[in-house]
Amino acid sequence: MIAQETIEELRKRFKPENARNLSATYLININGKGGGAWLTTISEGKCEFIEHDLSAEGNGDAPADCMISVDAEDLELIMTGKLSAMTAALSGILAIEGELGLAMQLVPIFFEGQAPFI
Repeated sequence: MIAQETIEELRKRFKPENARNLSATYLININGKGGGAWLTTISEGKCEFIEHDLSAEGNGDAPADCMISVDAEDLELIMTGKLSAMTAALSGILAIEGELGLAMQLVPIFFEGQAPFI
């Protein structure tokens, strides 16, 4: 699964009712073949994914409240429920920078009923 397909799958899984009280910006960086980066804004029960050029960051400011980096192959395992994101995070497979609590809030928004995202 290439990164763009993963982002499309996240769009389909988005549960606006679970995001009503969240206002945050995430940078999802998918490494490897077919990878990319998406600035993801969740606010007022809506979600927007915008492709992001990591090379355009010049002033050192973090573009998001929470940054999540993962290899494409590992993300596919997380998306299919074959790998718990908590296990991935603890083993260093899934890297989280910024507010860890924000990453945890993605569970009910995108992964309700599946293995936890974090």
